[in-house]
This record gives sequence, structure tokens and C-alpha cells, in this order.
Amino acid sequence: MKYSINQTKKALGEAQTVLHWYVLISNPPKALKVDKDIVVRVTTATLPTANVENTQLQLQGHTINYTGKITKAGEITWNFYEGTDAKVTNLFMEWAKLRWGGDGKDTTGKQILTNDVKADITMKLLGPNDEVTQTYVLIGAMPKLEPGGQLGQTSEPLQPVITWDFDDFHWGPGDSTTW
Repeated sequence: MKYSINQTKKALGEAQTVLHWYVLISNPPKALKVDKDIVVRVTTATLPTANVENTQLQLQGHTINYTGKITKAGEITWNFYEGTDAKVTNLFMEWAKLRWGGDGKDTTGKQILTNDVKADITMKLLGPNDEVTQTYVLIGAMPKLEPGGQLGQTSEPLQPVITWDFDDFHWGPGDSTTW
């Protein structure tokens, strides 16, 4: 069946754009002192995806798929801009030291308990009116900082990368997380 332009527009409503969104560290680690005024200027962020595995049987020349499992652990990345004060980079470096300690002169390998290093991360998609349209919550997230950029002779901004490893994620329409 072919749909008219009016039927197509009515069925879609407002298109979700990748322009309106925000992220926040909704449950920071207990062992990390976070400055309440710090702003992580995230420019791009990937969304989490689930890995679906089927149980496959090969019978009489046919492949039959059965339910298997869904793994919602994984990783996403954030790109952000850093200021000359290096506050955001310092935050993530201090966080990394919780995982594998050091004092800047020697690496000690001292670790904080895993539960005291992990955080929950919330990512909200918004409509053009700034109303929340979708919510993702990463559970048990730990960051890995890549300083980012290449020094050179141009005036490009430094754009570090944070890769978040997480144990699980929940998603839902609006402010809810039902899956």
C-alpha cells in the first residue's frame, strides 16, 4: 500500500532529532568528590544497544531460531570539549585513580572496591520543546578517559573521549525506563 504525504506526516508526528539531548552522572561513585559546578560539555554520545543471541538449531537442512539471551552490558562513548582549566579531564583522571591508583610520580595499583567506583549515567532525548521523549540509564558505569586530539599547528579545540563500560541499561519513553 502506498501512503500519501499527509498520511505519512500524520503517522510520524514530530521527528526525533539528535540535536536535543543531555547527559548527567545521575549517581556518582561514593569514593569520588565531584564539584557541583562542573559541566561536562558533551558534543556527541553514542546510545547503548543490546546484543541479541538466538539459540539456533540445524535440523533437516533448516536453521531454526529459538529465543536465546539478550545482553545489555557494553560500552558507549562521549566526546567533549575541555577548557584550559582541565576540570573535566581532572575529574575523570581522579575517577581512573580509584580503579588503579597512583600519585603522579609512581603507580601503586591500589584499588577502591568496585561498587564504590561505579556510577549510573542518565541520557535523555528531548523534543524541540525540551520535553523528555526517551530516557536511557546506564547501570554500573565506569569511565575510561582518552585525552583525545593531536597536537599541531591549527586552532582546533581539544576534544577528549570518555568510553563508558556498563553492566546493564534501561530504556523507556519519556522519563520512564521500562526495559
